[in-house]
Amino acid sequence: MSVTLENVLVVAAALPSLYGGLCWVRRGNNARRMANWVKENHAQAWRELHWLARLHDWAGVEVLIKKGLITGDEVKHFRERDERLERCTWSGLLISAALLLVLAVTEYVGSLFH
Repeated sequence: MSVTLENVLVVAAALPSLYGGLCWVRRGNNARRMANWVKENHAQAWRELHWLARLHDWAGVEVLIKKGLITGDEVKHFRERDERLERCTWSGLLISAALLLVLAVTEYVGSLFH
């Protein structure tokens, strides 16, 4: 395989993983924004969380949602954004893995014929 084609495949594999990483960061920002909303509007519920759940914004928000202590449109929008960003994160990483697998297989097959 030519070096140019290898470089194109590596770059093609890197781009979806960068997108997945960006979505992962955006998911953290989404959780931080929601945690700030919970702290302002449901301060007592947030204070009653276990200290470990309070350290991680996403975990704290998820605990409150699963216990049914916070509900409403804001929670619905958070869940929609969170699920979409999670799907995008995993999709980007899986696409990169698949492209790297294609690169490895083509390298292996190419080495058999040289």
